[in-house]
Amino acid sequence: MSNFSEDIARYRSLGHKGRTLWLNPAIWAITIYRLGNWLHTANPSLLIRIPLKVVYLFAYMFSEVVMEMCLDPLATIGGGLYISHIGGIHINPQAIIGTNCDITHRVTIGASALGRQGAPIVGNGVYIGTGATLVGKIKVGNGAKIAANTLVITNVPDGATVMGVPGRIIMRPPKPAQSPVAAVTETTDAK
Repeated sequence: MSNFSEDIARYRSLGHKGRTLWLNPAIWAITIYRLGNWLHTANPSLLIRIPLKVVYLFAYMFSEVVMEMCLDPLATIGGGLYISHIGGIHINPQAIIGTNCDITHRVTIGASALGRQGAPIVGNGVYIGTGATLVGKIKVGNGAKIAANTLVITNVPDGATVMGVPGRIIMRPPKPAQSPVAAVTETTDAK
């Protein structure tokens, strides 16, 4: 349940406090996912598991039908998940999502219908914009940004910004500046 604590801490750090935090439907969806994931991974005793599975079943159906949030309990999602708006989010059971990721509404992270097996692996600190679709066995690097309505079917390097259908890299992270001491050392070594 430490991942849930990280989720709540992330919401609080972004200004959600008190009643608005606990009445936020995105928090409900994350809570339902974390409960289902815990039931599948921790495998508690039957006296605990059976009643909680009944509660979870109704909560999951509420999340899927009313809030249109399908966060499959078999998916692996790191702590600090931030869902800015509810509605239309579908995460495949095989998907892996890193820590401190931002997911907006109408996002699909799933398997490809083209016969390729597997689901996306999303790195840490990734932003996924409204209406984005990530499909197939791809890797999205740490700190990447996926623009709204982008279809991602290929790997995305760390820190890149992807936009379009199909997604194309429109911006790469700046290369780290070389320190003046290293530049002088390289020049001296070359002589």
